Amino acid sequence: MIEYQKTWEVMSNLEEAFNKIATVEFMVDELNDAVSRNDTQQIVDISHALMAYLPVYLSHYEKASRRAWNNTVVKVAESDVPYRNDTESGNEDNIQFKYNEEIELELETL
Repeated sequence: MIEYQKTWEVMSNLEEAFNKIATVEFMVDELNDAVSRNDTQQIVDISHALMAYLPVYLSHYEKASRRAWNNTVVKVAESDVPYRNDTESGNEDNIQFKYNEEIELELETL
């Protein structure tokens, strides 16, 4: 059964991960300013910083997103899927989950 505390935790972590995009926004603004000033060295420096930061940010966000998905949608689906019987295909339990094949479930306890 899905737990309120765990749901709150994973969704809060997802929000925190997403909010780190403010750093990217700041760096893009700085890059635009450097372009406007034609400051070649600053353009190079900020571009390198963005290229270094973006993969780290995306990886962190992807992990938080998958953890939130696994601990909410997948967890609820274990017991409550209103369309579990797919009458059109004739198959029971004919349901695909977003991350079902790509990762192991990371169900965590508090």
